[in-house]
Amino acid sequence: MKNTISILFFLLIALNSFSQAKEIPFNSGEKISYSAHYHWGLFWMEAGEVVFNLDTIQRKGKVILKMQSLGKTLPKYDWLFKVRDTFSSEAVYPAMKPLNFKRANFEGGNWVRNSYTFNQKQETLSLDMESNVSAHRIDTISLPKEQIMDVQTAVYYARLWNLRQAEIGDQKILNLILGGDFFTIPMTYQGIKIVKHKNGKLYSCYKITTKVVEGLIFRANQEISIYLSRDENQLPLVVKAPILIGRVEGYLQETSGVDFPESINN
Repeated sequence: MKNTISILFFLLIALNSFSQAKEIPFNSGEKISYSAHYHWGLFWMEAGEVVFNLDTIQRKGKVILKMQSLGKTLPKYDWLFKVRDTFSSEAVYPAMKPLNFKRANFEGGNWVRNSYTFNQKQETLSLDMESNVSAHRIDTISLPKEQIMDVQTAVYYARLWNLRQAEIGDQKILNLILGGDFFTIPMTYQGIKIVKHKNGKLYSCYKITTKVVEGLIFRANQEISIYLSRDENQLPLVVKAPILIGRVEGYLQETSGVDFPESINN
């Protein structure tokens, strides 16, 4: 259970990456929250929550997206494994070129702090990273030729994918940097499915899957399943991911600045 919120946070970043595939996909003041759950056999536990916030500002004649994501365990489970994760970043819209990124994580007594500054003209990235288990690293590295984004800018960049026009098997590729390492994340469209929310209602959804990397949490070739509402917002409703012991799930809880999807069995 101790990694449930950490896993769900990153899964929900991927989950949230497809919401609102409209001509103008971002609403200033938008807030979307999810509940994080852990399953093992008949054992079911709501362990925490993840919240995404978005605002827009004008700076030197450009539209800047200000993004923040918060993940935490519920207070009643803090004694077991306390999680307080915060991610914040800024990017230029509509090019979705990141300007800066900050990560502050506290998980079970361990902490991580990352700060990135992107210099798009010089094609460099300045890193300032430290944690309680690794040496403080300050560095400047070259950016690859492909567009590299921080994890949150990648989230909102992917929201430009209009699934209403997608065909089964279509993919969206995200290139991002996290923890000083580069990652390529493919997302694959699997068609229209009916999914049951934990509120007991049924929703018609677009289904997206992505593969995971074998390691301490996942087995080889496991898939994360992501379900998005079939409306103009394409809001992520449910995410499901098997892990080594049990599975983790995330459910859309509340929305502000965007409508909660309508079920098919009101």
